[in-house]
Amino acid sequence: MYKKILAAVDGSEYGTAVLDTVASLAKLSGASVHVIHIRPDQVVAGGITAGVVVSTEEADESRTLVNEAVDRLRSEGITAEGEVDEGLREELAAILVERAEALGSDLIAVGPGHYRGISAFLHASVSSGVAKHAPVSVLLVRGQA
Repeated sequence: MYKKILAAVDGSEYGTAVLDTVASLAKLSGASVHVIHIRPDQVVAGGITAGVVVSTEEADESRTLVNEAVDRLRSEGITAEGEVDEGLREELAAILVERAEALGSDLIAVGPGHYRGISAFLHASVSSGVAKHAPVSVLLVRGQA
């Protein structure tokens, strides 16, 4: 089955569902879990080449999110580690795929996009991008959100 799972968390209810599902899978298969959270940056005023890039999240919040996820998995007897990365919103799927490849992951677990209305039009779905480009299996976890 699976040996290395990359679990993307974002602090939403979907991220919690990802963690719940990955914990169950890891227990069944004996897989290790690498938790990742990508602090999304946003370009404001002027575009990518001339604009200002700002983070939409505090670094401490991101680190706490990952640490809590890793602690929870370890408390359940699962080998786990975690990281916080940064990237432009438009690059989040590519970053997840690159990290999965670098880590040797054989499964990427993500929640569904949760943009609504005009935001769904303006922001590409991270989960769709991961599914389209990942060289390994992708698990889309819907949960109860």
